[in-house]
Amino acid sequence: MKIIPVFLPYAGCKHRCVFCDQVGATGVSKKISPRELESLLERYANPQEKYEVAFYGGTFTALPVGEQLEYLKVIRRWMEEGIVEGIRISTRPDEIDEERADFLKKWGVKTIEIGVQSMDDRVLDTSKRGHTSDDSRKAISVLKKFEFVVGAHLMVGLPGSSFESDIRSALEIARIGVDIARIHPTLVFKTSELRKMMERGEYSPLTLDEAVDLVSDMVMILEARNVRVIRIGLYVPPELRSNIVAGPYHPSFGDLVRVHILRKLIEEFNAKEITVDEKRAGWLFGYDGKKWLRGRGIEVLRASEFKLSGMTYEKAVVEYCRRREWW
Repeated sequence: MKIIPVFLPYAGCKHRCVFCDQVGATGVSKKISPRELESLLERYANPQEKYEVAFYGGTFTALPVGEQLEYLKVIRRWMEEGIVEGIRISTRPDEIDEERADFLKKWGVKTIEIGVQSMDDRVLDTSKRGHTSDDSRKAISVLKKFEFVVGAHLMVGLPGSSFESDIRSALEIARIGVDIARIHPTLVFKTSELRKMMERGEYSPLTLDEAVDLVSDMVMILEARNVRVIRIGLYVPPELRSNIVAGPYHPSFGDLVRVHILRKLIEEFNAKEITVDEKRAGWLFGYDGKKWLRGRGIEVLRASEFKLSGMTYEKAVVEYCRRREWW
């Protein structure tokens, strides 16, 4: 199913987080109107395709109810025609309750992604998130009750965070039982408060190597609990990358993480013979992978399933987490 992205920069936001620069990251400075949304859907309209309309940026459920309804009514017609099959929204954990969940369910919203960022209250406070970890627990519980597909967005390297606190956030989100997750490292944008904090010596971003290492463990923690990680790293269009002044940005950050995961598993289980499927072959052989494998005397065979030391990828990830008592 194809996604029709709809950006609502800062719409409904009652707080400005220290790291946030939605305009600098997306290039979208004005929220779309319901009429413009209608035009957008008309441009996408293709009876041969199925779509999901996804609202990104801002805090959808903090918009006035009437404004939410205008957007949802526009989409309803396309759902009735069978072209749009679902709606996805992004919001904050302190802007979800049973009344709002019931309203969204009735209007065809299927997936709700919560900006959790961290489950460490000190980190949330330092980042000026304006909510607590308990708000995230309550919001996720409500959304699961109403049988939404529940997503959690996590960030690593926030002010006041540590390797341990970020790992704990992934562990708790996995145990709570969200369905999907996104993870990206904290970047310092030109117009963010975080830039001023960095210039005052109050914040130091992660290095790229540190971020890749940390996020690779977090992805395994989540996948070991059957949480589907749908995005690793923040996408910033090439023409906007000059807005990033510091932080572990890489245009293929997700690929770096996937490469690192496979190498961690190979080293953890001292694998000498590996079968690799088409899905993971690019990660295994990319980024000097052939040289890395050759240097360790590892033989790689092509197959329909990835296996190392007799284990599937899924079993290897679970065992890796068990050995670290992340289970």
